[in-house]
Amino acid sequence: MSFIQSQRGAITLTFAFMLPAIVSLLAMTVFFSMYSQVVIRAGQATDSAVLACAYQQSNNTEVTENILEYYRPNFVLPVLNKSVSLNSKNGCQIKAQYRFKPAMLESLPVDIKGSVEMKSNSLSRSKLIRNVNVIQDPVDFSLVLDISGSMSRDLPELKKIITDVINDIDPNSNQVRFSIVPFQTGVGVTGAPWLLSSEDSPKCVDSLVYTNGNLDADKTVQSLNYPSKKLDFNEVTPDRFLDRCSETSFILPLTNDLDNVIRYVELLETTGGSTASYQGFIWGVRTLTEEWQKEWNVTPVQSTSLTQRLILFTDGSDSRQDYFNDLMRAGLCDEIQQNLNIEVSFIGFGVSATRIKQFRQCAGSNGTVFDANNTAELAAYFKDAIRVNTETKVRIVLGE
Repeated sequence: MSFIQSQRGAITLTFAFMLPAIVSLLAMTVFFSMYSQVVIRAGQATDSAVLACAYQQSNNTEVTENILEYYRPNFVLPVLNKSVSLNSKNGCQIKAQYRFKPAMLESLPVDIKGSVEMKSNSLSRSKLIRNVNVIQDPVDFSLVLDISGSMSRDLPELKKIITDVINDIDPNSNQVRFSIVPFQTGVGVTGAPWLLSSEDSPKCVDSLVYTNGNLDADKTVQSLNYPSKKLDFNEVTPDRFLDRCSETSFILPLTNDLDNVIRYVELLETTGGSTASYQGFIWGVRTLTEEWQKEWNVTPVQSTSLTQRLILFTDGSDSRQDYFNDLMRAGLCDEIQQNLNIEVSFIGFGVSATRIKQFRQCAGSNGTVFDANNTAELAAYFKDAIRVNTETKVRIVLGE
């Protein structure tokens, strides 16, 4: 019995000696638990607040304060230090600080006991990103653009309008392809795989068929989709003294590289010359048909849901208005829309009523004609003509 009593005394004495260490260890455990919770909650609070800020695109202090208060642990002091900033690039940044007084402060080790308050700072950034994703079936566009001398003043605005519209399409989409067909008196090509002479120097290529020196509208329509080996292009090297086609702006075959399309449009320039929209019209078709895509070494899209659309823009009448009318009477517009299944849209910019009437006759009930009289209308009409069914997807990225 005396042995047991002596053991009790030893345990009691040992416990008495260890009690301060146990209390100190307990205090440290409580301290680190509190600190860990504050760090986690501070991060959660700023992340949630910054998401709300970026989503609403508003640095509403009331919303931020409510979120920071919601995540604040009960032992954290109610007065919060914070800052909220929203920049012009849809980015938001929030800084917040949680402060607390450690429990069992007197039992903490000396190196911590000197701080009456502990702080946890958190910084979160987020950015609202809008992606315009093409979700429709594949579509090919041929933009047939007037670059005749009369466009010298308006071409810069036209290029900006077109590039703005193309910029609205997701550059990562391979569902949309464009070809560019600039025209004036005629149309030019360079490096065309179906015309070896254009490898050495650009060539003006006539799209029309002539009989005894006169336009043969019927044969021109019949040969619309003939392969190159069956055609006589009456090729001519462009020259500033020869009014046949541009020396600098040539056909861009179909491509889904939208950055390249934009660069190509930005480089377009006028070099004088009259207007022959029927030349651009026919060559626009010859960038879209499956037969001619192969001529350009472009792989056709094998899809029954493919849409192809030709958009012709001009600011004036053709120097030979009778040519377009003759081609229409020969069935050019019906051949393009009904047999080749190419949709057509015409955009006239400050053109005469006669020209608009001519376009409407060609477009028929299936095509579209826009009569723009100012740049605001022109921008709206181009956007409508290059219509793709898109969906704007919004995502918020943390840490940006």
